[in-house]
Amino acid sequence: MKILFSFFIALLFPLTNLFAQSSVWKISDGIHTMYLGGTIHVLRASDYPLPIEFDEAYSEADYVVFETDLSSENTLILQKILTQKMILPMGQTLADKLSPQTYRELKRYLDSQGYSITQFDRLEPWAVMLTLTQLKLSSIGIDQSGVDSHYRNRAVNDHLPQRYLESIQEQSAIITEIGQGEEDAMILQTLSDMKELSTMITWMVEDWRQGKTERLERELVDEMMVESPKMYRRVLKERNGIWMKTLVRMMKEEQKGFVLVGAMHLLGSDGLLEQFRKQGYQVELTRTE
Repeated sequence: MKILFSFFIALLFPLTNLFAQSSVWKISDGIHTMYLGGTIHVLRASDYPLPIEFDEAYSEADYVVFETDLSSENTLILQKILTQKMILPMGQTLADKLSPQTYRELKRYLDSQGYSITQFDRLEPWAVMLTLTQLKLSSIGIDQSGVDSHYRNRAVNDHLPQRYLESIQEQSAIITEIGQGEEDAMILQTLSDMKELSTMITWMVEDWRQGKTERLERELVDEMMVESPKMYRRVLKERNGIWMKTLVRMMKEEQKGFVLVGAMHLLGSDGLLEQFRKQGYQVELTRTE
């Protein structure tokens, strides 16, 4: 259950075979067109410039659609909400939320990284997971703003209209519900992922470069579905269903949108690409020779 990758590594890398491809799809009903791009929410400096297909879709768009409003004002609101909710109720500690074995494993890992368990004892398990993930990603050079932020800034500068699929409050609710009822599994899996994170990034890049999505779908989307059906339903399936209603309405407009969402939302039987196919839309991967 590679939870941390669901939020921080949404699988966006260019493919390089005979064609230069990327995770941007063209959705069409024969009359109306929309571009749908899978994004990664944080990047390395070496991941820029982004694949040309993203800029081409952006240049065609009359508006850009994001998961939520990424303005500095809303970012501060999100940070405030998370800060308020990340602290355990008075009288509780992390040891009360985890089994003794999980707590010991967490302490052992923190000791190895030069941190004290007391620094984390007042945090909710989801906050521990996110904090450890952020620290690890930063340590391996993944500390740049992602695709979403990049195009949000461009849209502001270009005065291009922005739309959103959910409010900042709805997205914060998703984050703070991570692992509820599965706290031990979440922390143990996070500790396991820390050991292989660099390796995982390598094969993710390689698979995307070769145009392969099978392993990405199997080890991220399908694994979450099997090991944490509650999280899969809350993080992916339910949100995809809600988003599809909005996207279909947008498809009926004369204007052309460029939609940017975490790439895991595109994959699998409940993914947006399959949902568009089921509703009769043409779905094709954009490519540049």
